[in-house]
Amino acid sequence: MYKILLKKAGVILIIMSILGLMGCGNDKYTVKRIEKALTEKYGGTFEVLALGNRYGTMTNDYVRADVKAVDSGVVFSAKMNTKGEIIADNYAGVLVSKQLEDMLNSNLESEGITAKSCMTGFSSIDTGEIEVGISFNDYIAKHKPESFGGYLVVKESPNNTGAAFINAFQKTFDTIKNIELVANVWIIPEENYDEIIAEMSQLPDIDNSWFDDKNTLNYFKFVMSTDGVNMAENEINQLFQGGD
Repeated sequence: MYKILLKKAGVILIIMSILGLMGCGNDKYTVKRIEKALTEKYGGTFEVLALGNRYGTMTNDYVRADVKAVDSGVVFSAKMNTKGEIIADNYAGVLVSKQLEDMLNSNLESEGITAKSCMTGFSSIDTGEIEVGISFNDYIAKHKPESFGGYLVVKESPNNTGAAFINAFQKTFDTIKNIELVANVWIIPEENYDEIIAEMSQLPDIDNSWFDDKNTLNYFKFVMSTDGVNMAENEINQLFQGGD
């Protein structure tokens, strides 16, 4: 009886190994199909970073992937159906967001603050699909976003000040024609900043819960609109220096 059980267990292990290898092979095939389909659609080179839900079940007729555009470095989401067709992706929108992120990051850097942002435009009206490669000014004129919101990771520094922070946002706000800016701001210890930024750079999006298991120093929500800002310089100073 014991020998029979051992044989059965061995057969099960072999079957599981074969299925595992088949799954691995299928994933590699799927990755290549997605990368090829995106290249055919947009040109350039794409790298699949992770696969989400798979097709082939009763409820899934597509596979979702986190993809990096090698040329621009942006990470976005894409969906491919069973025919190998890209049925949805947010590549164009992420390219537009990167223009704002680079602007805000640069303005913060010019004020002595090291930070990385992850921003998205929001609008209550449907203005059609965003064109790949559209300039930020043309995007604003055509798609009329009502606000930009997202996340900002700030590297801890004794030199960070509320005045510098607000100045950087004001420069950005002026450049984007006074469109509301909303940022969930997370202050990260200096020694952990690079690691967290590296993780962020591999994700198409994040939310506040993503920071739950991260070593953070402080958090605040900052808003700049035509009504002004929701926080005073001294409040931000206190949060930058570890206060509540």
